[in-house]
Amino acid sequence: MKTVNHSAQQGGCAAPALEKVIRAIQKGTEAGRSTLAIFDLDGTLFDNRTRTIFILREISEKFDNKAPELAAAFETFQDLSIVDYSLDTTLKRMGVRHPAEIAFIKQEWARRFFSDDYQKYDMPILGAKAYVERVHKAGATVIYLTGRDVGRMLVGTTEVLRLYGFPVGVAGTMTIVKKESEQDDELFKKEVSGYIHRLGEVVAIFENEPANSNILHTRFPGAASFFVLTQHRPDAPQLNPGIYKLRDFRIKKK
Repeated sequence: MKTVNHSAQQGGCAAPALEKVIRAIQKGTEAGRSTLAIFDLDGTLFDNRTRTIFILREISEKFDNKAPELAAAFETFQDLSIVDYSLDTTLKRMGVRHPAEIAFIKQEWARRFFSDDYQKYDMPILGAKAYVERVHKAGATVIYLTGRDVGRMLVGTTEVLRLYGFPVGVAGTMTIVKKESEQDDELFKKEVSGYIHRLGEVVAIFENEPANSNILHTRFPGAASFFVLTQHRPDAPQLNPGIYKLRDFRIKKK
């Protein structure tokens, strides 16, 4: 997983734009219009590095005989900065070098990471829950648009949103996931954007993957687009001009 250089890509202040979104929603609600706000989950509303670390810790304790280098790494583990988008890079940083051990860890990690049971170990990005609540209360339909799939991750997605107090499963919310896990994330979001377009006016888009951000920004040029500076694919394209960059969803009170 490629870690974005926050200092180099912070860009202009996004706080006024976040507030402008709330006002646009309120105005639309007062006029009786349907407004929509699209939120990705992994790396946008949630930091899933905690999920990865929990899983790796579990593997190291349960299979210490098959993953001795990983078990040894946790003797000196300090913080989440060691976790990269790429599991290979993460394991390399942790000092895991043996090919057979790496292959075993990756197999066990994938079985857990892409499942309902471990999503509860994600942590919300700072300010995310409060901001999504404001969007919902202002009258917009909150659309959680995620590359997670229905067969392995829909139940866990709903549970973790509920666990942390995000509006979910109630009027004014919608969760859209992939039907098949094999479907390409970019193609999925491009295709589903046509369906979303028919539902109402998209006023805001929140993403952490440049490719997806560009796709949705192009599809909904009138919406305010926000790019969350967390982690993204290492082969990602340049971000389109006109997309706000933010580290988290906190808005300082004046």
